[in-house]
Amino acid sequence: MSNNNSTIQPLELFKVLSDPTRLKIFQILYNKESRCVGELVEILDQPQPTISRHLNHLKKLGILNCVRDGTWMWYEVANDLPEWCQDILDITYTQISSKEKALLKSA
Repeated sequence: MSNNNSTIQPLELFKVLSDPTRLKIFQILYNKESRCVGELVEILDQPQPTISRHLNHLKKLGILNCVRDGTWMWYEVANDLPEWCQDILDITYTQISSKEKALLKSA
């Protein structure tokens, strides 16, 4: 896996997003709002090492950027993704959001 977003391969993208926790992290961060690990731990109710490991997979592929602010690491979806990758991520986010909205309406 590479940090250069132009070298993201479809197989790597699908492999990384096939994990439910990484897919949830992507969905949370997709709205371009930065989040720190602690917030993601609270939202997903999973241990910090688990969340950090999943964030690292997404970061290594180039889907996420991170910025250090003192002792905090802030993560956000990269804004320089290849067009094909951005298209897939847009569709994925839209489909997940639509299904969640439908589930909430039927409950």
